[in-house]
Amino acid sequence: MIAAFEAEGLDSDWGHSTTPAHLDLGRTYCIDEVAVGASRDLTRALLTTAPSAAFVLWQDPVYEIPGDYIAHVPGVGTVEAECNAAGDPLIALKDVIPFFNTAYGSARTQTEDNTAGQIRQHAQVFAALDALIRFRPPVPAPR
Repeated sequence: MIAAFEAEGLDSDWGHSTTPAHLDLGRTYCIDEVAVGASRDLTRALLTTAPSAAFVLWQDPVYEIPGDYIAHVPGVGTVEAECNAAGDPLIALKDVIPFFNTAYGSARTQTEDNTAGQIRQHAQVFAALDALIRFRPPVPAPR
């Protein structure tokens, strides 16, 4: 994972320091400016170099281009969505409504290629991330 961070220039000071020698659980790592779509490159690198790591990453919107939000929990799945500048995933209400319609949801969530199934998978990833966050140790003070 450190190799992926070094390759992308991530650190804990918005690209103004060096990549750390070790990572602290719960700490935010960042870089000041990158090309649009760089979040997908980092995702590929993390999935390759640290396949057992759970992570959330986002790239802020740029002008009219929405940001990218990617969350991954091994064994549960990955959520990819557009996001706002705070890193909040933006999932359209029209995509969520079918998940809550019992008849439609029970009939259509059996396949991966439908909206309700995607929302169910997103909910599973978010629930797994919530569980991980509740059990993480306190974030250490900056060095």
